[in-house]
Amino acid sequence: MPEISIFSYLCIMVANYRHRAMAVWCVVLACATMVASCKVIEEDLPSYAETSLVDVGDRAPGFEVESLDGEMLRIPNGETTLLILFSHTCPDCRDMMCDLQEHLNSSDREYNIMAISRGGSNENILAFRNEHKLQFPIAADSAKQIYYAYATMYVPRCYIVDSDGIIRYQTYEYATGDIALLINNYEELER
Repeated sequence: MPEISIFSYLCIMVANYRHRAMAVWCVVLACATMVASCKVIEEDLPSYAETSLVDVGDRAPGFEVESLDGEMLRIPNGETTLLILFSHTCPDCRDMMCDLQEHLNSSDREYNIMAISRGGSNENILAFRNEHKLQFPIAADSAKQIYYAYATMYVPRCYIVDSDGIIRYQTYEYATGDIALLINNYEELER
């Protein structure tokens, strides 16, 4: 008789109606055994602050990158700027950027905003921008050089950089209501 795997045997049992109950019981038992034998990895991940390479009051690391629309984005640029570091695969980044766009759509005020992806190709970032109808300048940093000048882990990260290139405010992660905080800090800096 040829050898067959346990999985194949269970599939055969499920196919045979008489043995379906036994097969289901075996699958449950096999899953329980696999879960019980797995070690839980308890790794202490560093905090957002521990992975940040810049802080409020620091000079923002300078960069120049071409946006998806061919515009050169740079820090410093002589203007108050909201800099967003994000990943197109991050749900919090998506939520934050969509909430920001919603605010921009309902405001008459002009803001200097630039969003720089942490990795991803121009095609991926363009698809992300189009899917979410984002209208502010976005650039792909496929080599992650800009991101790694600011942090070692975690997105989204937002920085408000003043006209002299100094970081005046920063956020990590994203929670509902953070856009109002960002906008208030941006507008306060411009007064």
